[in-house]
Amino acid sequence: MTKFLSFIAAWLLAVPALAQVDCNAGLEPIDTAADFTLSARDYIKTIVANEHKFIKALGSYGYSVDIKVETLQGETVDGEFHRLSVVGFDSSGARRETVAEGAQNTLARFKLSDKDISVLGDPMSFALTPDSFADRDVVYSGRQKLDGSNLAIFDILPRSDKDFGHAFGGRTWVRGRDSAIVRTCGRSADYPVSAMRFEVSRAQVAGEEYFPVLARGDEDTPVDGQPVRIRVTVKYFDYKAKP
Repeated sequence: MTKFLSFIAAWLLAVPALAQVDCNAGLEPIDTAADFTLSARDYIKTIVANEHKFIKALGSYGYSVDIKVETLQGETVDGEFHRLSVVGFDSSGARRETVAEGAQNTLARFKLSDKDISVLGDPMSFALTPDSFADRDVVYSGRQKLDGSNLAIFDILPRSDKDFGHAFGGRTWVRGRDSAIVRTCGRSADYPVSAMRFEVSRAQVAGEEYFPVLARGDEDTPVDGQPVRIRVTVKYFDYKAKP
């Protein structure tokens, strides 16, 4: 079992030839001997509670979102969807999205669905829910320094080499003071565009809340039986509390 979990962790986090997002790029080595107050057993309960709080808090904030989805031949961009929008609240308090002028779509080898756009535009899409841990094992892997903080690493791994399913599989970086997730890197069949690996960075942008500020994916994805390199970059910024 230990060998299998190690193999799956390597599969989830290593950089295959057809992927350009490296979960470990630019990071210091993991201190596997460092302990952490939160056990792997308690991780799910604590993280699910924190993520529920995060989703609830985010529902009271507006924000701007810049979505860019590109197809590439090698390093040459041959198609692009780009849209900037502002999500806010109307006079009745209902959430409204306003798309800025100048949105473009020159994608030819890949069709981006309205659902994909909607999911990418919502920072809640990358939150970890109870379903994210379905048929998963949580493994504490040590501590790693990131942006001046010494974060705990928990890997979320499938229990079978035959069933990766729709739940999240990958790595999470957790702040010790309040067990808040500040970064995730992994894949899920429920993710937008495709089941590519997404790296999602969060920042403390509103009080004590850590909200997503960047989501990115870059991977060859089968389209009509042919691999198409798709690069996704989504920036969330200018968070504003509901009036």
